[in-house]
Amino acid sequence: MGEGKVARRDLVLNVFVWTANVSTSVVIIFVIKSLMSVYRFKYATTVSGLHFVCCAWAVWGLEKAGMIEPADMPLRTSLMFALVGAMSVGFANLSLLLNSVGFYQMAKLLMSPFVAAVEMLWLKKRFPAPALACIVVVLTGVGIVTVSDVTVNGPGLAMAALFIVMGGSQQILCGHLQNVLQLQSHQLMSNTSFLQGMILMIVGPFVDKLASSKWVLEWEVSVPGVEMLALSCLLAVAVNGTQYLVLGRFSATSFQVLGHAKTLLVLIGGWLLFDDPINPRKALGMALAFLGMIGYGYFASRPVPSGPSAAAAALQNLETHKGPDLTAAPKRPSTESGSSAALDGGYKPSTSAELDLEQPLLSWAARSGAGPTRKLRDEEAVVPGRTW
Repeated sequence: MGEGKVARRDLVLNVFVWTANVSTSVVIIFVIKSLMSVYRFKYATTVSGLHFVCCAWAVWGLEKAGMIEPADMPLRTSLMFALVGAMSVGFANLSLLLNSVGFYQMAKLLMSPFVAAVEMLWLKKRFPAPALACIVVVLTGVGIVTVSDVTVNGPGLAMAALFIVMGGSQQILCGHLQNVLQLQSHQLMSNTSFLQGMILMIVGPFVDKLASSKWVLEWEVSVPGVEMLALSCLLAVAVNGTQYLVLGRFSATSFQVLGHAKTLLVLIGGWLLFDDPINPRKALGMALAFLGMIGYGYFASRPVPSGPSAAAAALQNLETHKGPDLTAAPKRPSTESGSSAALDGGYKPSTSAELDLEQPLLSWAARSGAGPTRKLRDEEAVVPGRTW
C-alpha cells in the first residue's frame, strides 16, 4: 500500500475515533444526568466502577468469540494503572463534593497544562510555540464559559490537586503503556478495566455516602431506572474503548485540549434540549475555545524540527569519513521491532517514535518484567502518536 493511501487511511481513522469518543462522551453525560436527576441514582463513583466492569466483560466476550486478539500485561503494571485510574475517579468526585462547581471546573482546566508539562519534562515531547499559545486560548475560552463562584478551602484544594495529578497521570499512562508494551487499546482494557472497576465498586459506596448521604442499596429501584443504568453501561463501553484508542494514537495533551469540545457540546446540547440559557459571555468563551482548538489542531500536526545542528551534522559527516573504529565494541543486531527490542539494553532505537520509549517508565517496566507475552502482527500494532 502506498504512503498516500496509508496517510489517508490514518486520517480517516483519526477523525472517526475522535468523533466517536466526543459524541459518545456527550451522550453518556446526558444519560447519567437523567439517571441522577430523574431516577435519583446519585452514586457516581459506584456507577463508574460498574461501567469499567462492563467494559471488561465486553472485551472478554469479543476475545472468546475470536473477534479480537488477547495479550497479557504484567500484573504489577495492570494493578498500577488500575489504581491510578480508580483514584482519579474517586478524587474527582471528592473534589466536586468539597469545592464549589466553579473551583471544580478550574481544576479540570488546570489538568491540561499539568499534562502538557509532564509530557514535555518526562516524555521529552516538544510542542510548537503557536500550539502552546492555542492551549492558552482554549483554556481562556472554556474558563469564561464554565468558571464562576470560585471558593477555596483547604480539604477541597487538596482533593482538587490530587484529582489533577491522578487524572492527568492516568491519561498519560494510557498512551505510554500502549506504546511501550505494544498493546492495542482493547488489550489494555482487557487487562485493567476489571481491576479498576472492582476497586471503584469496593470504595465507591463509601465515597458516594459522603456525597449523597445515602448508601447505594437505598436506591428506589424502578424498571425505567434500571434500563437507563443499562444504557449508561453500554455507552461506557464505547466511551472507554474509543478513549483508550485515542490515547494510543495521540498525546494526552491533545486529548485534553480537544476534549474540551465535549464541555462546549454539552452546553450546546443543554441549550437545545433543556432551554439552558447561553448569554453573550458564554458565547464569547465558546467562540474563543473553538478557535483555540482549531489552531491547536493545525499547529500540533506540523512537525517540530528536532534534527542536529549544522555544526553537529558537519562533525558527524567528518567522523564517517575516518573509517571504522576497530576498537569499538560490535553493535548487537536488532531482530525485532516490538517492545522486546525496545526493552533490550543493548539496542538503541533510531527513530523519533522509538526514542519516546526511552523514559523512566520503560526502565521501571524492564525491571518489573513488563512486556507483552504475545508479539502482535505488524498491521495490528497501534500507531505511536500522540481518556470521559
